[in-house]
Amino acid sequence: MKGHLIERRGKRGSVWYLVFDTPRERGAKREQERVRLGSMPKNHALARKREILSKVDKGTWIKERRDLTVEQFLTSWLDAIEYDLATNTHVRYTGLMNQHVIPRVGNVQLAKLTPQHLTQIYQAVRGEGLSAQTTLHVHRALHTALNYGVKVTKDLSENVASRLKAPRVERRVSTSITPEKVRTLIEAARDTRLDVPVMLAALTGLRRGELLALKWATVNLDKGSLYVAEALEHTRGHGVAFKAPKSRTSRRVLPLAPECVVLLQAHKEAQDAVKANAGEAYTDLDLVFPNPDGAPWPPDSFSVQFGKLARTVGCQGFRLHDLRHAFATLMLADSVSIREVSDMLGHSSKSLTLSTYAHAMPGGSQAAVSNLARNLLGAKVGASP
Repeated sequence: MKGHLIERRGKRGSVWYLVFDTPRERGAKREQERVRLGSMPKNHALARKREILSKVDKGTWIKERRDLTVEQFLTSWLDAIEYDLATNTHVRYTGLMNQHVIPRVGNVQLAKLTPQHLTQIYQAVRGEGLSAQTTLHVHRALHTALNYGVKVTKDLSENVASRLKAPRVERRVSTSITPEKVRTLIEAARDTRLDVPVMLAALTGLRRGELLALKWATVNLDKGSLYVAEALEHTRGHGVAFKAPKSRTSRRVLPLAPECVVLLQAHKEAQDAVKANAGEAYTDLDLVFPNPDGAPWPPDSFSVQFGKLARTVGCQGFRLHDLRHAFATLMLADSVSIREVSDMLGHSSKSLTLSTYAHAMPGGSQAAVSNLARNLLGAKVGASP
């Protein structure tokens, strides 16, 4: 495919256009396409020309719509993906777009969206005092949306978010989690509704939603194991609902300690007695940790009750999720492998586990190099009296 560049000089420098014949069948009328490349040095315009004409030859070039704004595109994207996502995820995406993106670049034509626009959005998010994690969420949501525009609706020829590095977030997990603190929380929960849930969370690393969606059908007390099959979420406007676990690897089988099996067995017997007394007033969903009437225990309500429990023993700010961190930290400190801990946590990758909990293995590398030294150097090490 051949084409040529046209230069238009203005007060702010040269603006380049690419003109080429559109592909046509033999005998069809010749038609030309004119593409605005923008203001840039000539060598950049030549590179864009080669890129576009190569796509035309391959049949992958897409004519960008000039009448579509960022707001219109994002609104249609959010509508299109509503039933493909977990409710909480869709609510989060909607909030991020409406709060941080649309107010700043909503009126920009989608085809003219640049990496500079995105950088300005990220800087503004941080300027509002929000965390790097929030900035990363905005970037990931935008990247997903623009990919949809490239691959599904064909409104874009490229995803400009791909030109930027994702905002960096340092994963920090509290290093103040100790066995003593976890034991204190377990003891404080004794003889309350939180007794067995807190114990199970501490001994398995289950997420809150996984814990509250757990059903007896997926708990094998004879074999001492449980299967994570679902999660429970609570969103504004949608209430409490079951959903698939966080990721593919979140579906997993977890071993149960004998002490855990004993407590769960006693919990089941007590629950069966409540169920029998309540009769038809009990909503039997087979949940291990339901509300007193058998209905799902709303995650936010659970967190409020756990927060109150933590404060009674001087653990202000300690969340249920911190028991998950404690589980991982203490397992790794006890020389359990990264692979095993990652599998038990249901992480999407071993690198995620390592980057999050590397601090929990302070002696691991020391032991490794010491063993290597002994194997390679033998009696030469420390031979002097």
